[in-house]
Amino acid sequence: MARSNSGTGEPLVVADHAATVRQLQEAVRAARARLISPTPENLEECRGRVEEAASVMRQIQTGLPSGDPHRDGSLRAPLGELRAEIAKLNILLDSAASFHMGWVRLAASMIAGYTADGTPGQPEPARSVWVEV
Repeated sequence: MARSNSGTGEPLVVADHAATVRQLQEAVRAARARLISPTPENLEECRGRVEEAASVMRQIQTGLPSGDPHRDGSLRAPLGELRAEIAKLNILLDSAASFHMGWVRLAASMIAGYTADGTPGQPEPARSVWVEV
């Protein structure tokens, strides 16, 4: 079964597992490159690429391990490199999430101010007004 590689337009073919793992590594690397500038558009594109890579990885996972020492050995290096790319992507995503959560806390404290003991205050719940005409 073939899948589209949104980064290059080339199909991800599951028949050759080593080549597919290398293509997945490139897809994750491309997703990671988008996170250098974590705009909402780049985050969305990154999410799409990671979802596609995860889908293809689930497909090839059914054929691993094969019990063939030569084939399994040939996959060890590409899978290790894929794991390293995923770890780098995870670090960037965690950092981006922490950064944005910090901004949310800062914005909340700017709205609500601080308490007498110096901790950020809790923002008031949103209020709504109903007008009937």
